Parts: sequence; structure tokens; C-alpha cells
Amino acid sequence: MSGERLFMLLLATGLVLFWIILAKKYERPYADIISSIDPEKYKYPELFCVGFALMKLFKLDGRSPRARKRIKEISEVQGRRYAQYYYYVINGAKWTYSFTVLVLLVLLGAMGNSLMLVFFGVFLAVALMFYLDELLNDQLSERRDELLAQMPQMLSKMTLLVNSGMVLRDAWKKIAFGSSGVLYKEMQETVQEIDNGTAELVAYRNFAERCTIKQARRFASTMIQNMQKGNAELTFYLKELSDEMWEEKKHLAKQKGEKANSSLLIPTAMIFIGILIMIIIPAFMTM
Repeated sequence: MSGERLFMLLLATGLVLFWIILAKKYERPYADIISSIDPEKYKYPELFCVGFALMKLFKLDGRSPRARKRIKEISEVQGRRYAQYYYYVINGAKWTYSFTVLVLLVLLGAMGNSLMLVFFGVFLAVALMFYLDELLNDQLSERRDELLAQMPQMLSKMTLLVNSGMVLRDAWKKIAFGSSGVLYKEMQETVQEIDNGTAELVAYRNFAERCTIKQARRFASTMIQNMQKGNAELTFYLKELSDEMWEEKKHLAKQKGEKANSSLLIPTAMIFIGILIMIIIPAFMTM
């Protein structure tokens, strides 16, 4: 037996035994968390005890600056109340899937005497980590784009209602429960905060923090400043902000169109190359 194959067999045996020990040892301690995970959203949650165990071994507890930043991003999608929980579950999924794939491919590489499979296992494990991170980034981008898309229409409604003499709080409530979408859901939460005794200024600041986009922060800041000084110029500032947001929405739509066109170039080029190959190869074969 060559030294290379012996090394791969020892490595595969060690990784498999380590995986089994983690799964058996931490199955019960993490049973409650695992039972709360939605199997439709995360496949094979019963294996997540492996990922949670690795997180414990590497002390990935969410207290680092990077972890706190990620938790804040997760709170945009899942809400502040469940952000810590989802941070834990998402990282458990990342470590479980990546480590399990690594173990399986190293085992297959050892059985087939293929060092390439071992290297591929390492590459795929790292790629899975980045892929699962990108899924969250895509959700964040989608949410922020939806907020941006809904802001102009909401501001137009707010301007009309306030200009007609309606009190800002009543106008906010009417708009919040009159439409559906991410922005209106956040507005509904602001209404609930105010109804539960939170000061209006604080509730509007919380709204801006949850939405995170600079346009929402500017909108909330405009309202807060005018409420503190009096509502005399509020309509003017809302109208100005609404006009700017409509222009920004047009610009965003144009950018998306250009991005979509450029993203089509790669598959179009691949199809073109494939057609060329289909034509050229038979031509050369008949020569």
C-alpha cells in the first residue's frame, strides 16, 4: 500500500469517527433547538448537532464584531427577536453541510485512491460556506430592493393625506394597513409600538433602524425634525422626498435592466459556442 493511500485512509477514518462522535455526543444537548428548526427551510436538521458541536469547539458564539454585524443583518430579514436564534441555526447549517460533504468526499477519495476527490471535498466544503452566506445576502438585497420600490408610492400617499389635513399618526396608520409589502409591514409594527405606549419619535427611529436603507432613515429623520419644530413644513419636505424617490426608482429600474442584459451575455455566448461545436465537429469528421 502506497504512503499516499495510507494517509487518505487514516484521514478518512479519523474524520468519520470524529463526525460520529460529535453526532452521538451532542444529539441530546441540542435536541430542543433541532426540533424547532423548519425542515422545509433547512434540510436534514437532525444532523445539525454536528455543526453546533463544531461551533462550540471553535467558540463561535456570536460575540465577535463580525458576528454582531451578521446578527444585525439577519434581524432585517427575521426580526430582532429571532436574529440570535437564526444566526445560530444558519451557522449550524453551514458547518454541518460543509463538514459532512468534506467527510463523505474524503472517504470516497480514500476508497477510490483518488487524491483529487479529497481536494475537491475541501473546495466544495469551503464553497458551501460561502454559498449559504450568499443566500442570506440575496435575501437582504431582495428586501432592500422591495423597500426602495415601495417608498415612492408610500411617500406620495403620505404627502396627500398630510396635505389634506390628516394628522401624521393617523395618516401613517391608514397607509400601513391599506397596503401589503415589506415596507407596510414595518409601518404596521411602528403603529403597534405606538399603541403599546412607545413614544412616536422613538417608534419612528425604530422604523428607520429596522429598514436600514438610507432613504428610510432620511424619511424618519425628516418626520422627527418637523414634529419637533412643528408640522408647518412637513408637507413640503415629504413632497420633495417623494419626487426624489420616484427619480431614484426610475434610475434603479434602469440599472436592473442593464444588469439583466449583461447577465444574459454569458449564457448566450455559451449557447453560441455549443452551436458552433455542433456544426464544426461533424464538418471536420466528414472531411
